[in-house]
Amino acid sequence: MTTCNNIAELSWTLSAPAASKPAATGIKRKFSSSISSPVSKFSPPKKARSSSNTVCIGTKRSRSNSESDDDDYSAQPPAKKTQKGESARASIYPNGRWVRALDQSSNSWSDKIMAMMRGNTPNMNTQLSQGMEWWNNKDEVLTEADHWAKERLIRDANGVFDSVKSRNTMTSKLADLVSTQVALELERRLSLVTGSAASSVDDIQDTLRELACDITTCQQQQQHTLFDIAAYNKAKDEKRGSTDSALAAFEEWVRPPLATSTDSLDDDDIHTAKKIHESAMSFILFVVQHIDTLIRALDTGPFSRYLESYYQLLPCTRPRPQSSGNTDASEFEAGIKFQHALTGIELLTDFHSKNMVALIEARSGKTRRTVDKAYAQLMQRTRSIYRNQPNRRFAWGLTVCDNEVRVCLFSNDAAFSSSALDMTTAAGRRQFVELLANFALCEKDQLGYDRGILWNPEHKCWTVECPDAAEKSSSPATTKTYYFDKVLLAADGMFGRRTRCYLVTDEKPTGGGITPKFVLKDAWPEAEEDPVHDKRDEVQIMHRITTELAQSDVEDLVYPKLDAGGRVHIDSNGEVFEDSMKRILGPLFSLRMPAGAAIPFRAHKRLAMSPIGESLSTVESVHEFIAVLGDAMRCHSELLNRCNILHRDISSNNILVVREEGKPARGLLIDFDCALDLSGSQGPNLETRGTIPFMSINNLAKSDVERTALDDWESLIYLICWCATKGFAPDSRRSSEELRELPINRWRTGSADDIGDYKKDHLRTLSTISGRITENFHLVKDIDVLQNLAEDLYMDLFQNANLRKDGTCDGSRYRGSELQINRKMGIKRNPFKERLEKKSEITTALLKTMTEAWKSSRSKL
Repeated sequence: MTTCNNIAELSWTLSAPAASKPAATGIKRKFSSSISSPVSKFSPPKKARSSSNTVCIGTKRSRSNSESDDDDYSAQPPAKKTQKGESARASIYPNGRWVRALDQSSNSWSDKIMAMMRGNTPNMNTQLSQGMEWWNNKDEVLTEADHWAKERLIRDANGVFDSVKSRNTMTSKLADLVSTQVALELERRLSLVTGSAASSVDDIQDTLRELACDITTCQQQQQHTLFDIAAYNKAKDEKRGSTDSALAAFEEWVRPPLATSTDSLDDDDIHTAKKIHESAMSFILFVVQHIDTLIRALDTGPFSRYLESYYQLLPCTRPRPQSSGNTDASEFEAGIKFQHALTGIELLTDFHSKNMVALIEARSGKTRRTVDKAYAQLMQRTRSIYRNQPNRRFAWGLTVCDNEVRVCLFSNDAAFSSSALDMTTAAGRRQFVELLANFALCEKDQLGYDRGILWNPEHKCWTVECPDAAEKSSSPATTKTYYFDKVLLAADGMFGRRTRCYLVTDEKPTGGGITPKFVLKDAWPEAEEDPVHDKRDEVQIMHRITTELAQSDVEDLVYPKLDAGGRVHIDSNGEVFEDSMKRILGPLFSLRMPAGAAIPFRAHKRLAMSPIGESLSTVESVHEFIAVLGDAMRCHSELLNRCNILHRDISSNNILVVREEGKPARGLLIDFDCALDLSGSQGPNLETRGTIPFMSINNLAKSDVERTALDDWESLIYLICWCATKGFAPDSRRSSEELRELPINRWRTGSADDIGDYKKDHLRTLSTISGRITENFHLVKDIDVLQNLAEDLYMDLFQNANLRKDGTCDGSRYRGSELQINRKMGIKRNPFKERLEKKSEITTALLKTMTEAWKSSRSKL
């Protein structure tokens, strides 16, 4: 019998509830046999179950506390009251997205889990205050987007206007000329300036002669028509009816208001939201018609080559289905798209986010609350741009609150909003006109488009240029062309790495469709500006994995193989530069987030890999699930031993199922964005990385104990428990209501600290993890085998009696998951530090347990 000299441990052992199962003693259960158990032991609560659709994905975006990312499980908003006075809780889905409680019934819980696990959400690790001064309506439940408006929005950032000015000096000057003339034409038509104050055609000619001197000689000027006056006047006359109609629709909107006794208008302003929406779109229509007329007249002689980037802007709107007769502008979807300058300009009703340059959100009123709601709604809708535009890097948007327009630029970590443009003043109108002129003439990458991903109408597919840097992730020298017609993983989030995955081939399509050979990953991870010092560079890590693991002698090892990859570069007007968020934002990059944090440096990276895998949710049995996990963790150990690479993000979306003809399903470990190269590491690894529901207790607590492979193995236990509780077969998974009632749901809601506390409580002893977690595994064939595996892994990691020396508690004397304090002896025993001393022995035991299970399950497939 093992003795223990730790009084605190002894007292805890005596007070703990009796275990329902004997503790493992180092002799593992036989996985080839099935242990019969009473049905009631595994039966879920008797509630209606709903099916859910599975989604196949090729990779995921990892989460971290230090990096904004796709899923956020870290904070829960405070409770609010409904307008009817009933108690309502701000509900949180497993990825931390806040929604109205009444909206939860629209789709099945598991459907939303899968959809949201693929999205991007911000990371908010601070507890939210009960009294949020920024939000003054206590009768409404806060949504995820409302929190974005508070924690992600940098206001009065007027540098957004410079971000869209053409990099070409001459094109920028022409845009200034166009905006000046259009603004003066607007004021003249509004009769707010006298005719003599308005610019004449002669003024345009004089300005153009000055510009022409920069690019031609005076003799050459005489040989070219600088401005087609006849065409300009004819076009203006032809569009007179359309522009007059647009003018009439917005004229009242831009008129200075009558003197009032208050400084600002409230939400009951005389302008309804619908009228504001219509006025704003009419104003845009008027301006872009005049921009088009003027640019067509300029597109002659020496200026033609500087107007090659011109695209017509087209205002688009579409009413949403209405459930009542109100006039809320939220019933409208509005935005701006562009097209080649080939057709006329009109207000379009074929709105679709797949071709919008910028979305527009209009509201009545301009109180702080109204403006923030407009921001929140605009951000929520802008997510559809990323989801439906595979070649979108960042996005633009506009809010219109009464007569005030604000311009927004959305980056991976922050949203930047300009000061309000007062449309009742000539200066405000002029600045809006200038923005639209720059939109029309700037380079496409300045609007957020990716020059390396283009639609090929001939073959009805996309082409994507992937860097092929040969272990130098910053080299722009060579690229490799791939083709795809299927988006495996869309960027469905507003902030974070915004990872996309495409099923691609390097063979040019011949008309018979595309047969994919690789998964191409496109993402914006945090990085070091100097690639040489970027220890977390996934491209360099993948080069090493592909090279090193090819020499591995591990049986039937499955690992990702890199075909090409590197940092993305952009070629704009002959200038080649690295595509980074710092380059995109310019001076905006130096601004601080609302909470004071700096904006992290992100580099645009792209890499093509094989083999192609499916989502872990596609496993068809317990034994297939165990076999897949076994492959992934054998690869994990080989990466550590042979490559010195620690994955740091074992989670449900980072293990895929590879199905090849004639072979059983195998597991593929992917996504090395959070991985760390331990070669030549300076100091302990203390970063908090991973996906919050699967993070180790050590990680969640942000402790000063080094993160090691033990944290990844702990994540595997949480992964097994979650998948086994939820169920495997799509038509028999547990419903959202059932999952919500189970203790394991506490691992997925609330703050990181809360989740860590729940995990510590559930993992105190074998009895607690069995009674609260594993005994709630969903009843399917062979579920007892998976229960045994989870408990054996738990014993290896948390209660490994075989590591005790001489029958004492030395070595792994820690039992359970709580800090042990012996006040009498003045001893504090930190389990994480003690476990670290025996890291090698513990990881060996864990791998042995997993390998035995893998062999047993493989034999049954």
